[in-house]
Amino acid sequence: MKIQTSRFGILDVSDDTLLVFPSGLVGFPAFRRYVVLDPPENADYQWFQSVDEPSLAFVIIDAHLLQPDFRTNLSEEGLAELEMTPTDSISIMAVVTIPSDQPDQATANLRAPLVVNGRTRQGKQLILHESIPLRYPLFQDPTQCQPHSEVATEAASV
Repeated sequence: MKIQTSRFGILDVSDDTLLVFPSGLVGFPAFRRYVVLDPPENADYQWFQSVDEPSLAFVIIDAHLLQPDFRTNLSEEGLAELEMTPTDSISIMAVVTIPSDQPDQATANLRAPLVVNGRTRQGKQLILHESIPLRYPLFQDPTQCQPHSEVATEAASV
C-alpha cells in the first residue's frame, strides 16, 4: 500500500509491516495504524509513522538500549489485547522528545512505552508507575549515570 507522509513523501509499505494499536496512543486515540521506518544512516533510533495521519510521526528507540533490564509486567487484559502466547517475542520502544533548540537534551519516555507483539503486530501503549522516568536523558555524562534498574509494572494502560 502507498502512504502519504509529511516528512518522507509517499512511501510504499507492505501490509505485513503494519503495527496496529487498537486503543491508539495517548493523545492520538483515533490513529491506530503505524509503520516503523529505519533512518538512512545506521542509527539506534527509528521513526514511528502513522499510516492514517501524514503529519504524525515520532522518533522511537528500543527501551533496552537505554536500560538493558527494562521490562514490563503486562496485565491479563494487556496480554489478551496483544494476543500474546508464551513463545511470542515482544518489542518495547520509548518515544523520544528532541528539543529543537537543544538536541543534546533529548529524552526518552520510559513511563509510557510502546509494546508490540512481534507475531501479531498488535501494539499497546502502557502507562507505568510514576517512579519510571518520563524524561530519561539520551545523552548522559557516564560518570554521573545511574542505571534505573527498577522493574516496570503496569499501573494503567491506554
